[in-house]
Parts: sequence; structure tokens; C-alpha cells
Amino acid sequence: VRVGILRGAMRGGMRWGLAGLAVVLIAAGAVLIWQGVVNKHAEIVPWGLLVPGYVYFALMATGSSIVNSIYTVFGYRGPNGEYEKIIKLGVWFSLITIVPAWIMILMDLKSPLSAVNIFVHSQGGLSLFFQYRSGITWMATLYMLFALALLVELVYFIRSEVDERLRAMKSAEQAIAIAVLVVTVVLHSNLGQVFGNVAAVPAWYGPHMALYFIASAIAIGAAGQALFISAFAGSLGVKDFVARYYGRVLMIALPVLAFIKGWMVISSWYNPAAWEGYKLIVSSPNFYIFEIGLLLAVPFALATLAYYRKNLPLALAAAALVVLAGFVDKYDLIIDPQIAFIQSYLGEAGHVHYAPAEFEIMISTGAVLVYIALLLLGVLLLPLKP
Repeated sequence: VRVGILRGAMRGGMRWGLAGLAVVLIAAGAVLIWQGVVNKHAEIVPWGLLVPGYVYFALMATGSSIVNSIYTVFGYRGPNGEYEKIIKLGVWFSLITIVPAWIMILMDLKSPLSAVNIFVHSQGGLSLFFQYRSGITWMATLYMLFALALLVELVYFIRSEVDERLRAMKSAEQAIAIAVLVVTVVLHSNLGQVFGNVAAVPAWYGPHMALYFIASAIAIGAAGQALFISAFAGSLGVKDFVARYYGRVLMIALPVLAFIKGWMVISSWYNPAAWEGYKLIVSSPNFYIFEIGLLLAVPFALATLAYYRKNLPLALAAAALVVLAGFVDKYDLIIDPQIAFIQSYLGEAGHVHYAPAEFEIMISTGAVLVYIALLLLGVLLLPLKP
């Protein structure tokens, strides 16, 4: 009895300690974000670090949601029903991962409150509401619908675990899951459309951006979710399942991503304006070290070994590389074509170099700290495990 009481006290103390850590992280993140906003200034590259950061976390969130749909929509439970033990953790990860994306993109605006103008603004004395022809308006709308659908899905899973009547409503569960998947895929397509219609930056222009974002999202989302869920794999008894499942997802997603990425480079070769941007990308060591080596080749090999050997450390190594190199990939794709465009505009006026400004680093770091804290608080406060 004494040992049980002692263990309970230790667990309680640990929970309070982690909750305190989460509060500290939120406070530190808020201070960094505020300092970044106060010290914000114009940069020569208009879509700097905060835009790749926003795209990266948005893709991770939506890609994680697509990975969840293998259970929620297509009914895969795992060999012994392992997926049922981790699905709420997966949905929570998808929901909270969108938060740093929102923070970064809102703080990148001249005034965060001006985001309201996406939906309601005045022009020529007329009040204009939803701009259905604007890709950005649809972007904001779809993000809100995405978060709302995930919230509904999470509440359903939590309540259905203790409510037999709700658990029996399989049609409701399926309808929610399909709504989440549809909104997620449309969201990716629209994100690709936002970039793909920017004719001024030829390296982005074209329909391939939507396919690239979807494939990239699945890889990054699966990798991020694997790292998060691995913290609970031992206590839930799903180590082998996590190794094989996420290893298999990466085995499928990475070759598809490599195929699309390869054709993006090949297509740009025949377009002189687009090649100006891709020439900067492929001439950089980042392209060979991070994008080919650490994002595609090495993680694919590690994921394959993890799948066949049921080896969780190998799966996590592959996931960690995809999470790291996936950001570099997004950074180069968004920054380098802008540099090429500005240099072509300036001509011989000078060489353009971009490095993230201090305010961008502060806002990004603050957003990540808030993100980690919210993930932690969810695990502490919500019944995300069986």
C-alpha cells in the first residue's frame, strides 16, 4: 500500500511539474513573439522565414490528418487493434500542429488584426464580404473548417469511449472522418493553387505545386506524428506497430515525393525563367545533403529496415530526418525563387542575399515553444490514451 501511495504521489508530482513547464514555455513563447512583433521591419525578401515556417507546420498538421484517415475513413485497425490506442493522440497532434502555423502567418502581417480584412473590408465605399475569387480567403476559411472538424472528431472519440450509444453511431463517426479528409485534401489543393498561380515567380507557377504539397504533407505529417506517439508506444504496448506502420507510410510517401520533386526540377529546365529559381536550389549543398540525402534517400532506407525488422529506433531516426530536412526543403523552395526573381528585376544592380532576421527567429521560436506546451498540456489534461 505504501509503495502504491508513493508511486501515485510521484506521478502526481511529475504531472504538476510538467504542467508548470508547459506554463513556463507558453509565457516564454509569448514574450518572444511579442518582442519579435515589436522589432519587426521590412526585409528584401517579402516572404521570409515565417512563411516557410507557416507552410511547414500547416503541411505537418494536414498530413498528419491524412495519416489518421487510414484508421478513421478506411477502417484500418492494426493487426491487434493497436490503432485504437493511439488515434486520439494522432488527432490531437494534427489539431495542435496547426497553431504555430497560424501564429507565424498572423505575426507576419503588418497588423495581426488586419486578417479580418480577408473576409470583410471596404472598397470604393462598399462593404465587401467573403471574396470567393480569392485563394487567400479560401485558405483562411479552410483552415478554420479543418480545425473545427478535427475538434469535433476529437470530442467524438473522447466521448464515444464512455458512451455506448455514441459508440454505436458508426455513420456519425464515418461522416466526421470523411469531412475531415475532404477538407484536408481541398486545403492542400488550395495551398498549391495559391503558390501555383503566382506567375511572377515562375518556379512556383503550375499545377505541380498541389501534388507536391500533398505528398510532402503526408511524409512530414507521418514523421512528426511518429515522433510524438513514440513517447507513449512503450506504455501502450504498440512499439512494433508504430515501427511498422509509420515505416510503411514513409516507404510509400517518400518515393512519390521524390518523383514529383524530380519532375519539378526537370520541367523547370525547359523554362528559362523558372530555371533561374531552381538553379539556385540545385546549386546549393542543401539540395544534395538535405533534400536528396536526408529527406529522401536515407529516411527511405531507414524506414524500410524499420518496417521489416519492426525496429522502432530506426523508424524514429527516419522520422527525425524527414522532420528536419522537410523544413529545409520548404525553406529553399519558398526563399530561393524569390531571390532569383528579385535578382532578375535588379539586373546588374547587385547580388541579393537573405538570412532570417532576428524578429523572424524570435517569432518562430516563440511559436514552437507555445506548440510544445500545448501538446504537453493536452496529454496531461485530456483523456487521449485508453
